[in-house]
Amino acid sequence: MQVNLKDAASGSPPLEAGKDIPHLAGLGATMRQVFAAHFMRDCPHILEIGGHIRPITAYLTHHPLSVTSVDPKTEAYEANELNGQQCHVRHIPAKFQQIDYHYQPGSYGLVLLGYSLKPFGRKDPLGDLLFSLIENAKTVVIEYAPELERAASQVPHIVSRPAVTIRGQFDLHLHDPEIAGTPYAARRFYVLDTRYTAS
Repeated sequence: MQVNLKDAASGSPPLEAGKDIPHLAGLGATMRQVFAAHFMRDCPHILEIGGHIRPITAYLTHHPLSVTSVDPKTEAYEANELNGQQCHVRHIPAKFQQIDYHYQPGSYGLVLLGYSLKPFGRKDPLGDLLFSLIENAKTVVIEYAPELERAASQVPHIVSRPAVTIRGQFDLHLHDPEIAGTPYAARRFYVLDTRYTAS
């Protein structure tokens, strides 16, 4: 597995909760991460797109060989250990389209929490790169707010692709005072399998 980075400096992992976006600050944020981490347990490599300032890294309970979290707002971080064992950990502040990914098909789990991908220049987020990452993953977890138009218009194009099957769909209603009465309180999870899931 190799991920080529551009201008990703080492730093310390972010310690603050999501102070700038309420749905990343409260109890609901932790529940979403724990839920996603559960489905990554059989994946030797973890790739997260959209970790923002709360990457999944700290919520993983198994011993992956690598964890890479890519998001323009994440704080650059690199480490060689996770959960007491060797693991190449990288948090990369970049758009996912700026990275070259070199994973063996079926060797990684893909996490897309708070899915709300924006175009990169003239490139639509729904394109060959994203679809290739999804279809070559061992397991995919997508989580989003169905009431938000951008995500609600894109996710059906992902989950209806012939190369994936839906293992589970879960609607989560967060009783979190940080996001009460907002579109962020209703969440939808998909866990997707690919032809590599049983490998």
